[in-house]
Amino acid sequence: MMKAAIYYGKNDIRVEERPIPTVGTKDVLVRNLRSGICGTDINIVKVGAGNMGISIGSEFGHEMVGEIVEVGTDVSSDIVVGMRVGINPITAKKVGRRKSLECSGFSQFVLIEDASLNHNLYEMNPNIPVEVAALMEPMSVGRHGAFSANPVPTDKVVVLGAGPIGLSAAASLIAEGITNVCVVDIDDWRLEKAIELGAVTVNTTKESLEEGLTKHFGAINVYGQNVPDVDVFIDAAGAPILFDQVMKITKPHARISIIAVYKNEVPISLAQVMSKEVQIKGASGYTHEDIAKVIEHLTNITNLSTIVTQVYKLDNIQEAFNKAIDAKETIKVVIDLT
Repeated sequence: MMKAAIYYGKNDIRVEERPIPTVGTKDVLVRNLRSGICGTDINIVKVGAGNMGISIGSEFGHEMVGEIVEVGTDVSSDIVVGMRVGINPITAKKVGRRKSLECSGFSQFVLIEDASLNHNLYEMNPNIPVEVAALMEPMSVGRHGAFSANPVPTDKVVVLGAGPIGLSAAASLIAEGITNVCVVDIDDWRLEKAIELGAVTVNTTKESLEEGLTKHFGAINVYGQNVPDVDVFIDAAGAPILFDQVMKITKPHARISIIAVYKNEVPISLAQVMSKEVQIKGASGYTHEDIAKVIEHLTNITNLSTIVTQVYKLDNIQEAFNKAIDAKETIKVVIDLT
């Protein structure tokens, strides 16, 4: 038997005994070491519905790193017991993305079906701090969103939101040589994390978005109006008011990537999109290339640990969710399953 966190609805997570999964011939059993609490997990636990990607009574969690403890007889020989691995929850189960939020990240063991390296399992250097290794999945989301806008080293890039995904996007950009990165938020504590990663910042409670960005990047004249000289906006905030401000000050040919999950419809001035030839693109999930690049970052960037702000034991997972939901002086809350 193993311990597993089970979702029972609004602010109701219970740690129970569940059977350890049985390994099939093409499967791999992973002992989970650490698992991160995702913003999607938080929203579902806050609402308490059972139709938002996690069913009532289910194991859940999808940001995880672990060690292989059992390998099926038909699994490729390059997958071995003792290997440290990150897990792609979208491909971890035969059912695919539809059940990826129920990937058993908050269980002591997880079964990877039809296991294959660089598909659902990614080898991780054991020298990476295990809490940092647990950032593989959310950092891949951030990187995918950032690079969906096709940034180049000379671009001036603004990341909206200093949460886990926004900071992951900023860290990925900086790691790949795009150094003119500004992170925007309303919380100085979070913005300090962005500074630690190498970004400049704007707090829109202290200055307007236009003023802050002009201070960092300068301005250009567009149709008789000075606007900040920003090439790319990465929206990881999901704040309609902020997005409206972006549309009013964006320059011609700017690119906007939307990673944030918007809960309500947001009006967009198509006249602005047309006249300035603005490109707006959505970004969801990640690719193999994103994960591979992120693993390089996890190996080589020494300050990513600043994103992990709290670590709780599995038995205290409800307390961990309470902290994550409270969102005060917290970025990424991680569960220790050992």
